[in-house]
Amino acid sequence: MTPRDMLLAALVSLIWGSAFVFIQFGLQDFSAPQLTVLRFVVAALPALFLPRPRIGWKLLIATGLTLFTGQFLLLFFAYRAGLPPGLASIAVQMHVFFTVALAALLLRERPNLAQSLGMMIAFAGLLLIGLTVGGDLPLLALVLVLAGTFSWAIGNLLVKRIGPTPVMPLMAWIRVGSN
Repeated sequence: MTPRDMLLAALVSLIWGSAFVFIQFGLQDFSAPQLTVLRFVVAALPALFLPRPRIGWKLLIATGLTLFTGQFLLLFFAYRAGLPPGLASIAVQMHVFFTVALAALLLRERPNLAQSLGMMIAFAGLLLIGLTVGGDLPLLALVLVLAGTFSWAIGNLLVKRIGPTPVMPLMAWIRVGSN
């Protein structure tokens, strides 16, 4: 990687990570459902200018409801139930493990040895971080964030089912389907 690539990767990480703090600020003025709608109304604006992908409305809406609405609505409710932003940024990574498990179960896709080892190492890291959380984390907050990541995993499989299609219009129109 070039130094420019490394700086861009660091910038993306900074923006992505700080979004979890801004969610908490947003929830001071909006309810979880209101913030979810606001997020995706704004994110769906490009659909006004982009052609709708050649996929059926049912698949488009199902993907939007799982990939975006379910994921973020449940995450926002988890915040309301006491999930701290720092832990939220780590907990949402569980979507990877749910996606792989669902793909293995439903699509008969199996990770190879290297992928399995990488996932075990990543899961161990998540577990170590999770063990540092005090006993004051409400169980409801943990259940809600994990339910949100499970919704995200289902959305990932639906995106795979859509198949090859231009990404920008797809993401804009899935956001339309999530509202």
